[in-house]
Amino acid sequence: MRLEDITVEVRDKELARVGLIRPEELRLELTDNFNNVGDWKVQLGIENPLCNALRTPGAGLIITGPNDVLMSGPMVKSEFAATPEDPGGSVTFEGVSDAVCLADALAFPDPSNPNGASQTKAHDVRRGSAEGVMHSFVMANIGPTAPAARRKTRLIDGVSLGRGPTVIKSARFPVLGNLLAELALLGGLGFRVVQRGTSLVFETYKITDRTAMIRLDVANGTLAGHRVAITPPGVTRAIVAGQGELVNRQFLQVQTPESIAAEADWGRRIERFVDQRNTDKWDELQQAGDEAMEDEGFTAINVQAVPMEDTTMRFGREWGLGDKVSVVVDGQELKSTVTGAVLRADSDGFRVGALLGDATGFNADAALAKRVTNTEARVSQLERASDVGAAADNQMMSIMGVW
Repeated sequence: MRLEDITVEVRDKELARVGLIRPEELRLELTDNFNNVGDWKVQLGIENPLCNALRTPGAGLIITGPNDVLMSGPMVKSEFAATPEDPGGSVTFEGVSDAVCLADALAFPDPSNPNGASQTKAHDVRRGSAEGVMHSFVMANIGPTAPAARRKTRLIDGVSLGRGPTVIKSARFPVLGNLLAELALLGGLGFRVVQRGTSLVFETYKITDRTAMIRLDVANGTLAGHRVAITPPGVTRAIVAGQGELVNRQFLQVQTPESIAAEADWGRRIERFVDQRNTDKWDELQQAGDEAMEDEGFTAINVQAVPMEDTTMRFGREWGLGDKVSVVVDGQELKSTVTGAVLRADSDGFRVGALLGDATGFNADAALAKRVTNTEARVSQLERASDVGAAADNQMMSIMGVW
């Protein structure tokens, strides 16, 4: 992908497009996170006519690639700096993806009542396909069918195809994004919020198992470099507690073949208490245990990978966020999920990196993974290419055209 293949537009608080940042002036960093809030950073000279527009609270960016919108979202920070080399100064803007509206909102027990202090229902219980329930929770709490006081401006519903298993979910003030992430795990789904036209659209999509087609390996020329962290499971046996007191309380133990295998591999039985006193339904207790297993009940394989620029396995085309792919490490073929991506665009071109493995918990500051350190979890090849060897340094920092 060339510099001309990406467009970065400034929008105002009403989502109207104000202007386009010219390619020769573009200095952009974008980090996308699967089923989470992404972030972006862009730098403009103080003389740029779009600078004042982007500094206005509520303004943001729409970042579009050759095939689709890569990310859209509001500005959350602007910082002016001047140096002797640049006495006029420049402004660095930081922002987040529009999925931040899912981190900002709670799922109310009675979403028809906008006052959180006067809720008269214990829980909002919804049943249906995982995808349908996800859309239903979003629309009821912040969509067009929510009370006017809680509606996210110009948020509309995307298409739901009713994918995923039948689920039952009870909500009592969880972060809406966390609720969706749990349901998405069970349904093998991805979700995001992105601007299309003058609307924000809540979209869901089915993730794809591409392990048979996408095989990333330094030796076969598909990767410029990688770093791998393998860590124990977070839980191998979930003890789910429902309603009742003491010996009369409902209890259910959940484990999977994968969690038991990981338990044997690591020689550790890792137990977790999952409090589900919000329900007395056994299928919902089982579902809570299944969510814990889907999230952490396996050996975590976390891979930072930088694709080669001339590979036929192009990130963003043949594979993308949420897909399951194969990666070869020390001759061993591992399977993992694409959970993050970083893109840099400036006068030197594009650099793209991918993070495979442990997904982060849903929040507005999604840089930390749950079971690896910050330096292991971030796609840091783009900033620290020397970590994969001096021989790959030039390749990793000059990757272009992989979309």
